[in-house]
Amino acid sequence: MRLRYQLVVAAMVITLMVTSFMVGRQFQSLAALVPGKSLGSLRLFSLSGTANAEQSAGDEVSLRPIETFQEVLSHIRKEYVSPVKNDREITYGAIRGLLSVLRDEPYNDRYSRFLDPEEYRSFLEENEGHFGGIGAELGVREVKANPAPPAKGTEGPQCPVCGADLSNPKQYKVVIVAPLPDSPAERAGLKSGDQILRVNDTPAASLTLSETVRKIKGPPGTTVNLLVGREGLSEPLQVKVTRAVISIRSVEYKMLPDRIGYLRISTFNDVTAETVKKALKELRAGGMKGMLLDLRSDPGGGLDVCIEVASQFVGKGPVVYIQERGQPRQPREATADARRLGVPLVVLVDKGSASAAEILAGAIQDDREGKLVGVTTFGKGLVQTVFPLRDGSALALTTARYLTPKLRDIDRKGIAPDVKVEQTKSLEFIPPLSEKDAQAASALDLLKQEMRRLASAS
Repeated sequence: MRLRYQLVVAAMVITLMVTSFMVGRQFQSLAALVPGKSLGSLRLFSLSGTANAEQSAGDEVSLRPIETFQEVLSHIRKEYVSPVKNDREITYGAIRGLLSVLRDEPYNDRYSRFLDPEEYRSFLEENEGHFGGIGAELGVREVKANPAPPAKGTEGPQCPVCGADLSNPKQYKVVIVAPLPDSPAERAGLKSGDQILRVNDTPAASLTLSETVRKIKGPPGTTVNLLVGREGLSEPLQVKVTRAVISIRSVEYKMLPDRIGYLRISTFNDVTAETVKKALKELRAGGMKGMLLDLRSDPGGGLDVCIEVASQFVGKGPVVYIQERGQPRQPREATADARRLGVPLVVLVDKGSASAAEILAGAIQDDREGKLVGVTTFGKGLVQTVFPLRDGSALALTTARYLTPKLRDIDRKGIAPDVKVEQTKSLEFIPPLSEKDAQAASALDLLKQEMRRLASAS
């Protein structure tokens, strides 16, 4: 009887996962790939109910996979060489296996993932703006494998550093989307696009994104050794980072010479929108004549927060369009207090600008409210819903894609700047607005030209 009860419980778990995969409809931007508190509501259809008229027969849930899962679980529990006592471990492993299918063709989904209770708690802490770690947002990116000779004692071409299979030129690696401002990661010289090859003594090729994050995090004051690959370097870098309590200051602002307001948004969390409104109010009161908006190394965050922020720059109208499966495109309109900035605007972007940062940059570019300067952004145009589960875990599932106001799909493409400016090549961190910050210098020149043009026209 006990075995039968456990099988029924396992079947119910998988049923809920499959059903939520089919019918998830509410969406907000996720940030554990891109940090931000964004919790969707899980809605379930009865398996015995009538299918929605818009659903095809292929969308209906089959119980055959659940029967197969029950058979396999029964064999494991009865016949495996050692007693299996951890039902949760088996269930979580099955769920992760289910989601791993989405990484391959034809889905190529790098963002759907399962969060166990510990990972989900960490995710919520990040949304609240404080957590322990090195202060770097991690994601998964497709990279091209460089041909390499076979390592000694191995069959087939493998990376001699991380052990990755090089026979397939298409690979996905855990990369640094962006180091947070003034974080241990930034101070150690880690940059957007750096590939994590090894965490301490563990090759990253053997780890999932969640496992990599878990190994990098740790008590403040302890260290983690990372082996990272960087574009343009023939040899990987050894980077030692001391962990700390990370308090995210999502917004910084000040007045520069010539009455140019400088606003830097490093993430879109719970306090970002109100802080941006406060910053704009103070800069306007100080006589701001132009604005430099810095979205570099901003990995994104909550969609609703992004809509609030964008509303302060582009005024009324759609900020972004959301495209769900089988549904017409839905515009997300600016908020009721929307207003245009009213002064010349230049926006700094780089390959660490992702998700919500790309929504804001895309809206500004499409509405011609300002010019983008820098390099092409990260290219995350998919929306995840976080479904909290009863045992304290959560499912982060891709449920929609977003399009810019001009209906551009930027996933895996990014947003190209109006003026391309590469940053100065350096292994060291380049502080924003410093003498070595070539992108900021070019952006300020462009902004001053526009300010002079408007002054002469008036």
